[in-house]
Amino acid sequence: MKDKKYILITKDLHNSLIEFLDEIQFDIAGNTDKDSMHKVNFISWAVGELVNSFEAYFPKKKSREDYVDETFLDWNLPEMNDEDYNKLVDQVDNFLKGWEKEYKKSSKKKSTKQPKSNSKPKPQSKEKFVPPLNDIAEFMSLDEIKEYLLEDDELTDDERFDLYYEEHRRVQEEKNSMSYDELLKKSGLLPPSTEE
Repeated sequence: MKDKKYILITKDLHNSLIEFLDEIQFDIAGNTDKDSMHKVNFISWAVGELVNSFEAYFPKKKSREDYVDETFLDWNLPEMNDEDYNKLVDQVDNFLKGWEKEYKKSSKKKSTKQPKSNSKPKPQSKEKFVPPLNDIAEFMSLDEIKEYLLEDDELTDDERFDLYYEEHRRVQEEKNSMSYDELLKKSGLLPPSTEE
């Protein structure tokens, strides 16, 4: 079932629609033909829907002053006179305005520098991208892993050793592992029969 969609109308339009439909219904009510009766039934239904409809209220958008006042009320500020309090509020308000202005500047710069659809996106960072070891280790030899870990400046020597040793053990386990058939053949056993 599709979600219901709603259209909000003003209270004045709501009342005008009800009055309009009532007038039409009153004009048609004197007729006795079948078509008029259908119109009267529809208008009765529509008026009923309008009368029983929900009312919606939009919350009042808070002004910057309301927000700052509300925020400062939650803080445990030291006792101060009204003049000092207003200075503090003005300083914070000016800070927020400055921050908002800078934020809008930087977001405009980001939005104007979007790549064209046919061009390749450019990397955002000038730093060299280093993928996580777990993502690439299975495609590298132990020597390559060793070199990779030694180049990573963010790792301590203990972390490098632990990561290298973990990869060394994984490689050794792969070398020493065998398939089910190889295991049976090496041990001299036959596979179990599947007769039922």
